[in-house]
Amino acid sequence: METNVLELEIAELQKKIEEKKNQLEQQGGIVEERDLVASAVKEIFLPGQAVPVSTQPVTDTGAVAHTTPTTSDRSGSYLDHLDEQTAATVSELIQKVPTVGIAKVVTEAELAGPYIIDALHDALVDKLYDELKSRGIVS
Repeated sequence: METNVLELEIAELQKKIEEKKNQLEQQGGIVEERDLVASAVKEIFLPGQAVPVSTQPVTDTGAVAHTTPTTSDRSGSYLDHLDEQTAATVSELIQKVPTVGIAKVVTEAELAGPYIIDALHDALVDKLYDELKSRGIVS
């Protein structure tokens, strides 16, 4: 029986998210968990490159200084904001993730160009964040 590639990648994502969260908390930054997921997924898209996570600075009073919207400010699924053809292409790629894994799907998306790669990243962040949240890995 073939091991579900996605389960292995989720375990790896969990480790990366925890490492990034611990590192950023030690630096005193406040980080949205969706941004941690986005950064961890981006590392799969850009192997061998460390991807920084944007933090929200804390003011002297301890309040979070809101500077720019985070990915969690977007309503609905990322796929809802794409044209039909792009959404269909990205959906097909996402359906392959459980069997072939994120890295192979990214390789396939690279053939379709940077727009599809970007759309795939954002859609995967949405899907993986929801999955990680349902498993209690992120809140």
